[in-house]
Amino acid sequence: MNKKRLIAGFALSAATFVMIIAVNMLGNNTNVEINAAKEKNTALESVNVETIEKSVNKTNKLAVSLLDTNTEDALPVEVNADGNTSVIIERNTTVKTTKKKSKKTKKDKEKKHKNQKKITKKNQKLESRYVDGGTYKITGYCACASCCGKSTGITASGTRAKAGRTIAADTSVLPFGTKVVINGHTYTVEDRGGAINGNRIDLFFSSHVKALEWGVRYVKIYIKK
Repeated sequence: MNKKRLIAGFALSAATFVMIIAVNMLGNNTNVEINAAKEKNTALESVNVETIEKSVNKTNKLAVSLLDTNTEDALPVEVNADGNTSVIIERNTTVKTTKKKSKKTKKDKEKKHKNQKKITKKNQKLESRYVDGGTYKITGYCACASCCGKSTGITASGTRAKAGRTIAADTSVLPFGTKVVINGHTYTVEDRGGAINGNRIDLFFSSHVKALEWGVRYVKIYIKK
């Protein structure tokens, strides 16, 4: 009986010892897992803090560079109702406008150059066929009695006056039939008048109103050789 009790006591002690060892091992494992989790959280927090700090620093630098009114690159800002500021971004079309203007200017220059060439060629032709007659006082008249003292429309040379062709001149300077270029248009001396003397020419117009609209002008003329 004593022997059985001794064996039972020994078994109980052994079981108790095994349980204590198991509990200690379980506790150690739990502590290890808890410590590992804490270390992991600490590492993550450290990383997050570093990342957040970098992001904040970068944002601050960007805000300073954009909102600094002392720099030439500062952008315009506006204050919202909640007190926050926001950057105003405007579309820049200066480059496009400049390019368009440049193209237009280039075309204008080319067109002006071509026109100048045409004028030069025309003047060269005139110079080959006409002589420089100098600057004349050019007035206007029509076939009415107020302008001519008669209204027949018959010129002093016997032709019927025609607008765009007939001019009156001092026939001692420019005889009848002389071809004269005025403002690029060729006229013929077919008439004369008492007030038309020296460097004076009267252009014939189809109406008195048009003659008055012409008024008095001083124009350089060319005379056919």
